Order: sequence, then structure tokens, then C-alpha cells
Amino acid sequence: MGKYRFGPWAILSACSLSLVACSADGGEGSVVSPAANDSRGTEQVPPEKPVRETVACPTGRVPIDATSLAFDGERGHVAMGDAASLALEQFTLEGWVRRDGFGVPHAAGEGGPSLVPIAGRGSGNYVLGFAEDGELAADFENEEGVHHTVLGKTDISLGQWHHLAASYDGTTWRLFVDGRLDAELVAKTTPRTSGAQSFAVGSMLDASGTPTGFLKGAVDEVRLWDHARSASEIAASMYRRAARGSGLVGRWAFDEKDRGAPDSAGTNHGSIAAGAAFVRDGAILDLGFPPALRGTPSVDGRRATLDVKVDDPDSAAFSASFYVREVTAGEDFTIVVLPDTQYYSRYPEYSKYYYDQTKWIMDNAAAYNIVGVIHNGDVVDQVNVESQWQVADKAMKTLETKSARFPEGMPYGVGAGNHDQDPFGTAGGTVKYNQYFGTSRFQGRSYFGGTYSANKTDENWVTFSGGGLDFVLVDLQYSSKAREAAVLNWTKNVFAQHPNAFGIVNSHHILNADASFGAAGKSIYDAVKTTSNVQLLTCGHISAESKRSDQYGGRTIHSMLADYQSRANGGGGYLRIWEFSPKNGELTVRTYSPTANKFETDANSQFTLKVDLSGAGNASFKSVAKLDLADASGVRTNVDGLAPGKNYEWYATVTDCAHVVSSPVYRFSTK
Repeated sequence: MGKYRFGPWAILSACSLSLVACSADGGEGSVVSPAANDSRGTEQVPPEKPVRETVACPTGRVPIDATSLAFDGERGHVAMGDAASLALEQFTLEGWVRRDGFGVPHAAGEGGPSLVPIAGRGSGNYVLGFAEDGELAADFENEEGVHHTVLGKTDISLGQWHHLAASYDGTTWRLFVDGRLDAELVAKTTPRTSGAQSFAVGSMLDASGTPTGFLKGAVDEVRLWDHARSASEIAASMYRRAARGSGLVGRWAFDEKDRGAPDSAGTNHGSIAAGAAFVRDGAILDLGFPPALRGTPSVDGRRATLDVKVDDPDSAAFSASFYVREVTAGEDFTIVVLPDTQYYSRYPEYSKYYYDQTKWIMDNAAAYNIVGVIHNGDVVDQVNVESQWQVADKAMKTLETKSARFPEGMPYGVGAGNHDQDPFGTAGGTVKYNQYFGTSRFQGRSYFGGTYSANKTDENWVTFSGGGLDFVLVDLQYSSKAREAAVLNWTKNVFAQHPNAFGIVNSHHILNADASFGAAGKSIYDAVKTTSNVQLLTCGHISAESKRSDQYGGRTIHSMLADYQSRANGGGGYLRIWEFSPKNGELTVRTYSPTANKFETDANSQFTLKVDLSGAGNASFKSVAKLDLADASGVRTNVDGLAPGKNYEWYATVTDCAHVVSSPVYRFSTK
């Protein structure tokens, strides 16, 4: 069975964009709630939460409520004891895993890598887990004490189920993600099986049986084989239960009905510790493969044909639903960026510019629909002069004014500049900065996400929303050199934890005046370019304006520098106004001084960038068509009566009874 497409008989005549739901015969049908990705679905989760539909199931299929075991990332784990029968020199360890957070990493044995464990025997025989940057990893130690670690290439997304596996055939490590080879490493040695080694899921157990390192997420259908399985074997069986099998030496289903963690393939039954509990969400097994969707719109005047191709190797019966909404100009919103304020804080005669900036933001929050503020750093000029911090404190407190619209004040994030560090320009020397802009200032503000270092906002992240779209802003302190791998991995993880949010990085120095990357900026860009949602990088530090746009993996990432400190009056109060237009998929940048009431309009100060604002907008998606089919070969529907010259978004959901998957959100414009 392969890719299919409906013939003309299956084209729906949907109602006009009063958006009444239509059934196959053109009459009014039931409105179906939009569905997000199945655990193995397509790329993008639609903006509304899934609701499983009741459909006529194909023969032999029934909807099920799958369960799994969830771990709190603090103490939860399952211990199987010494498990001498699981001491293996060749093996395949596999299971379904939903990664929900960072977890707690731990070194896999002396001199071994730091991993967040999924499962394994001790910290020396073998362990499967996550590297600190979120990729899959596996490790074993040989009898000589040398560790052999294989690192995956795929960032494992948070909140979604993935089938993960590691195999070792006596020569080569291999990692598999969702049935596909992800990485391999030639080791040509034998894993150590001697010594006290206890098998566990959700943690590693040391020689005394004490858990070290903890998974935050859920696990389902963990299996251990006494040989290296091939890629085809792993892919063919990952959607099936396997209570028995040739070479299967351990299998833990983690089904709530089993009342524990019994080993259906052996005698190594698990003991579930506090911090691990069953949840009604798990891998959907023994009901075939989920469908995969690909869609394209075609527009002819005021009619749009929405076309989804369905690829499912084991089913041809589906229920499909389409959802459409108009993206209007009324969804526009604004973010304000404050470049270096150091001289406004230092010189009393310039402080009015800082005060005018934050006052203008609050006075115009409604008119411009301002939803958040970014400070590029260098809050002050002389870090140890108390009066400068007091000016900054007073200016920024204006943003914290509470109102009906902003009950916690205007959401904002600040990145520490080199002038905010002591000794001058030294990362981590931020005692004074944290006294005024540390965690205590943001305590209780729901938009403040967290920090890299406990009780220090040197690196932090915040959230805000505009036009129905969520934003995640990561603030990184100044560095004169490439940022540390640990900080960059943390940054990537923050964005990975919010895969459907629009990502922005704010760091004091990213670009130079000629739009080339500085050392820190290059390291930041190289790290975040592999994420799926970072689109903007913003900075100050160098008194100039510059910008650049880079392409990576089919995406565009824009970087912008704005700093006016070398101008008259310490910069004259110029700030950046970012105006987002979901209707047009654009960001227009303007440069403005509230004190002078003046815009700069040269090409470096005012320009428009294309950005992906899919999913933005407060208008709800409306169901325009639903079809139950006994022989699905794709889905197509026409939407008539669209307004000319408008922008619309749409997506489709398909269920084969066992699985619910969704296409990405697509955008089209009428003529």
C-alpha cells in the first residue's frame, strides 16, 4: 500500500466561509474539534487541542486507552535488581519514550558521559539515555574501564512519543529514532558485565542500588534482546507488543492493568519507586501504523482546493476533517526592544530618555498592541555605581505597572551586558546585576520561565503572547568568546520545550557593525539554527545598526543589531518597535525616539522582514468538511465563497480509528 489520492467522486462541496461544517452530501454536519499530532504524526501541532473522534472502526480495530509509566524527573524509577541474566555483551534495548523535560543527568560510570537515563544495566554494562543537548545517546564501559559512547544526531522533541533503540553487535553501536538509523560508532570491544550491575528504567543504579540521574517523561513497552536487531526488524515491530520472541530476554509493558512492572519475557520483575506513576497516555500498539499526511492548497479566485495525501501501509479507512480560518489585520501586535541604556543610567541629564522610553511603552500599549519588551543589555555604564542602578530600577519599574490588561505588568526580559558585569566584561560577574534584576524581581511573575543557574538571571527565559501566538525569549549574558556548550544546550532545550512557540534569542553581542557574527554570536547562531522555531536574534553592544538573514534547513533566521549610545545625548532615547503582521507574515522594524517624537526612516532603521507567523491570530479555526471513508486514498475538499485578497490558514486531521494525526498548518491567499 502506498500513497493514494481521491478521484473526483470524493471531492466535497464545502459550505461558503460562513464556515458551516459540511458533510459529504453537502448538508450540515457535525463540527469536529481539531486534532493535534499523533505521537508519530506530522511536523506541526495545530493551535487547538485534539479531541478523539468516534468513527466507524475498520474490522478488527477498536479505539483504546493506552497507558504508560511517567517519571517525575526527581526520584521516580523502576528497579529490576541485579538482573544477572541481563548481563549482555551484544544486545538491543528499545522502547517508546515521551521526553517531558530536562531531567537530571548523571555520569555513566567513572569517566563516562553525563546522561539522563532511559534504561540500562548499571552505569557500566550499557545504558540508553539523553545527552545534555537532547539527542539520544548510549554508553558502555569495557573491562579496561574505557567508555564507548555513541551520540545521536536528532533532537528528541518534548511532549511527543518516539520509539528509541540502541543496539550493539560486538563491534558497532547503533542508535535508532522512530525506526530509522540515527547514528553509529565502531567500538570493537566487549562491554563489561562483571561487578554489581542493576537494571533500571528511568534512572541508573550504582553498585549499591542507589538511583542516580532521573528521566522526566514517560516510558512504554521496554524490550531487551540478546542480539543486535536490524533496522528493518526494529521498524517492523515497534508498533506491536512482543510478550515473547526469539532472543527476547526482558520485556516490561508498563500497562496499568498489570498492577506493576512484571517482566513478561523473564523473571526480572520491576519495583516501581515513588515518583513514578501510571498515566493514561502511551504508545498505541497492535493497531497498525499511523497515517502520515502531506498537504497543499491550490487557489482559483475565491475557491480553494485543500488537498491532503494519506500514506498508511496497513489501513485504507479513515475519517478526515478540514479546518479553515481567516487571518485578519486586527491580529497585528508589537514587541519593543530597548538598546543599550548605559548612558541614560550614568548621566542625570540623560535619564529622562530612559524614563520616556518605558513611559511611552505603557502609554501606547493599547494603541500599538504591545505584548512584550526586550532589553539588549548594558543596563548601566559603571557596574559598581549604585545611582546608575537606581535610575534603571526606576525606569524598568514603569513596565511593572499593573493594569487590567497586564495584571503582572508588561512582560519583559533583560540580558546582562558587559557593563553589567564585574570585573568589567567578565561572564558570571553579575552580583550587582542580580541584586537589581535577579530572580527576586521576577518572582511570582508567570511570564518568567526560569534560569540556567539557580538564583541568577545571567541566562534566563521569559514568555509572552501576541496575536494568539506564543513567544519564548531566551536572554543570554555578554561574552567576548564563544558560549559554553552547556549554556547553548540549555538554550536549545528551552526552545525544544516550546516547539510551537516563536523563538527569539537576546544577547548583548551577536552582530558586528558590518553584520558579521561576533564569536559569541556565531556560537549562538550555530546552536539555535538547528531548532525548529527560532527566527530572530537581537543584540546591542556596538554603536551601529546592522542586520542579516541566514537560511538553514529551509528556514530563515534574522539577526539584528541596534545601539545608539555614541550619538548625542547618550543615544537620544531611540528604541526599536517590532510590528508583527500575521496577515502578511511580516515583521516591520521601526526606530523611534519618544523624547524627540521622531522616527528614523533610512534603510537600516526601518525595514520589513518575512517571518513565519503560521498559527498566529485569535480567530478560531472552523470545521468546513468531514468525511468518513471506507477506502481512503487521500482527501480533497473545495472551500467556496472566500473573500478576495484575503489570507487564510487551514489544516486537516485524519483518524484511522486507532490514531489521530494532523497536517501542518498551511497558509494561502485568495486573488
